Amino acid sequence: MDTVNLPQPPDYGGHSLANLMASLSAGLGGPMPHQGPLAVLPPEAVGGHRHVVLVLVDGLGDAFLQGQPAPFLNGHRLAGIESVFPTTTASGITTVLTGDPPAVHGLTGWHVHFRELGAVLAVLPGVPRYGGVGYDQAQVDLQRLLGHHSLFDRLPVASALVTPEHIARTPFNEAHRGRARLFPFKGLESMVDQVVAAVRGGDAPRFVYAYWPELDARGHEHGPDGAETRRHLQAVDTALATLARRLAGTGTLLLVTADHGMVAAHHRADLADHPGIARCLALPLCGEPRVAFAYVRHGWHETFARRVREELGHACTLVPSHRLLERGWFGPGRHHPELETRIGDFALIMHPGWILQDRILGREPHRMAGVHGGLDRREVEIPLVRALC
Repeated sequence: MDTVNLPQPPDYGGHSLANLMASLSAGLGGPMPHQGPLAVLPPEAVGGHRHVVLVLVDGLGDAFLQGQPAPFLNGHRLAGIESVFPTTTASGITTVLTGDPPAVHGLTGWHVHFRELGAVLAVLPGVPRYGGVGYDQAQVDLQRLLGHHSLFDRLPVASALVTPEHIARTPFNEAHRGRARLFPFKGLESMVDQVVAAVRGGDAPRFVYAYWPELDARGHEHGPDGAETRRHLQAVDTALATLARRLAGTGTLLLVTADHGMVAAHHRADLADHPGIARCLALPLCGEPRVAFAYVRHGWHETFARRVREELGHACTLVPSHRLLERGWFGPGRHHPELETRIGDFALIMHPGWILQDRILGREPHRMAGVHGGLDRREVEIPLVRALC
């Protein structure tokens, strides 16, 4: 099997998003997760502050940030850290909301095969791959399905979740909110207002988590270095500088990070052009366009591997999925009981600039200019920004 030039997985040994969440948990008086703390921000660097605010800017890669005129973020950048695997929102955001790496929380990409439901779902909205209704309308008990424990419920301090109004009360958010007080917002200025309201709303120490998704949306549509993406980063930088000024004197540790970075989609491989490979599959591809999990029909594994090497070897590295587990790609800790069933038989790790798409009958694949999920350093490396207010 082709394992030549396979990139390294994220570094969970003190340098990843999962380690950041461990530092925050322990620093705020909660448990220390199995993965251990972040080297550049140990728990004791968190615990001495009256308030801790974490702002996550979806899609903000470290290299992208350092190449842009973003004076607040670059001026307060503490270090570059690493995402989780896969480098995607479904895995990274769930690590933030639970404090656990993907090995423990078990969400392995935008599209996940839930054996328990007999379906491949877009995991955040809970919609089947072919379309239809979400978790709530399907009457799926999401907390029971996922088996997650909210980070907010593990912390002995008052917490707040500041999130866009259009997703604030989705089943996924509600399943992870726990005891946190909800502060919905519309737009950047409103997000700043709501974070300030959460911090200044009482005397008790508190943890505030705010999520900004629009940089990722701009990157998907316009590309990670598109003019609109760069303009939006400047707006985010200005808003966060305003937030820091408005929090001055509150004893707040303000942290800014991301769930992943992004790369341009220069080359596309489509399974419609490779019917011999497609016939080997028992399910549609899961995961992400940059790292796809393949479920292969019984007895077709050798044929699948040979055809992928012959037809797509220039575009991807084929890895048996069990090797990802053996080498700790999803992080440390006790594996989620469904983890193995959610990564298929093989992973297709796409080479720089490549994505892999397949088609569901009646639905066309999304044409995105910017993508993530893989192991290009621009996807893996994210910034950690620290400001004392």
